[in-house]
Amino acid sequence: MHQQYDVLIMGGGLSGLTLAIQLKRKVASLRILIAEQAAHPAPEAAHKVGESSVEIASHYFENILGLKAQLDNELPKLGLRFFYTLGANAEISKRIELGPSDFPAAKSYQLDRGRFENALAVQCLQLGIDFQDNCKVKAIALGQSQHQITLLHNDQESVVQTNWLVDSTGRMSLLKRKLKLAKPAYHDINASWFRINHAINIDNWSQKPDWQDRVKAPRRLSTNHLLGKGYWVWLIPLSSGATSIGIVADAKIHPYAEINTFERAKVWLKKYEPQCAQMLDQHLDKFQDFLTLKHYSHNCKKMYSTDGWAITGDAGVFLDPFYSPGSDFIALNNGFISDLIIKQYTGEDIAVRTEQYEKLFRTLFLAFCPVYEDQYPIMANAKVMSIKIIWDYTLYWSGAALLFFRDKFCDLEFMQITANSLQQIYQINLQMQGFFRQWADIDLSSAKKSDIFINYSKIEFLQQLNKDLVKECDDQRLQQQLAQNIDLIRELAGEIVAEACIGFPELKGYVSGIPASQERYLADVFALFR
Repeated sequence: MHQQYDVLIMGGGLSGLTLAIQLKRKVASLRILIAEQAAHPAPEAAHKVGESSVEIASHYFENILGLKAQLDNELPKLGLRFFYTLGANAEISKRIELGPSDFPAAKSYQLDRGRFENALAVQCLQLGIDFQDNCKVKAIALGQSQHQITLLHNDQESVVQTNWLVDSTGRMSLLKRKLKLAKPAYHDINASWFRINHAINIDNWSQKPDWQDRVKAPRRLSTNHLLGKGYWVWLIPLSSGATSIGIVADAKIHPYAEINTFERAKVWLKKYEPQCAQMLDQHLDKFQDFLTLKHYSHNCKKMYSTDGWAITGDAGVFLDPFYSPGSDFIALNNGFISDLIIKQYTGEDIAVRTEQYEKLFRTLFLAFCPVYEDQYPIMANAKVMSIKIIWDYTLYWSGAALLFFRDKFCDLEFMQITANSLQQIYQINLQMQGFFRQWADIDLSSAKKSDIFINYSKIEFLQQLNKDLVKECDDQRLQQQLAQNIDLIRELAGEIVAEACIGFPELKGYVSGIPASQERYLADVFALFR
């Protein structure tokens, strides 16, 4: 350990390790220290959520950080898959299923977090990054681009200087607490999760040939969601052979006290997801770990400072795990932080850029909020929730993911040009998320439906948006693509509203400025529920 560093990263989890690698790959001369409180290598059954990565994070890991070798040791992901509640939830094949039959064009992965982070720590050492485990941050004295940090490493105290200090300590949030930057998130959910050292294979939950044959690749490779009113349960396979199982619930519908211990979680599963509970009971001897979090979502008043500090990962903000966005926010945040550090290191004034990145990250966080806030009651409505999920995918692939794949979030000139387009998407989405809530309250027509498979691999416009992520294009073509995507979003919104209002004319008053569309993007999906 040296006395002077360019960057000191507090916390050696996913966000801190990836930021260090990103910085070192861009500027090899940077002196970087990672101070990780826990001992390494970390246990493979680590108490960490976030095994499921989606397109932004997967692109970040593979193409920006160059971690293909590490990702090859993880499981490829067969997208997100959803099973809606039906009766007593005792037979998976009768539940309405939404998911892909094939792997999409843009890759994603299931990450065995303990293994993956251990591999990242080795990568950091190979790059010349000073990685110190058993290293506790004892005191922080902030300055202006010159901070003094007192560390306790293997019971030996030392003081180091650093130009940049980054908080990636997860929910310990050392810097956020010190600077009193905590800010409430108004989305109130609770979660409990655990790992079983056995491959709990959802493909084996039914032997019906029709159910088995309609998906070509193993369903177990998906992030599988079991949905009911106010809750969802995840099942994620891990490369070690273990299975991650989690319960996420709206506190107003499923009180935290019902899931906050492993014994209570098992009782809860037997009540709401008995088939899952039955499969779990067969392998209780393989139990690995359990973790629970109350008020899962949280926010932060400030993420970056021209004084040379920043916050990333769970130490800053977290919204909801439903679409696996946690690693996406790490990718976005680390991109902003690494750009600020490198630009200042090379002598640039970062004052304006820091302010703009703060606004942009805040805008992205706020743009994602309506997707989750007050939406958990919809999860029991297979028809409305399926349309909502397709809608949410459309916005994600046509906006944020498209820009990230083109490395545009740090291109302030381009982002200024596209600001109006992104604002239009946000305003339409805000209306539509409210519309979905109202629609779900009055349209209960899907409650009697069963054994329906909504294969989003076959929804042509959706798969084209996914393919567009991996296509090369210049800035002019990208602007044209964004314009086309906004037209698509408007048309899709118009189709959804028109279809819903056929049976429920009173819904017309819940949206404004969305004209009826003649397009029939989702005609086949709507037909399944008639």
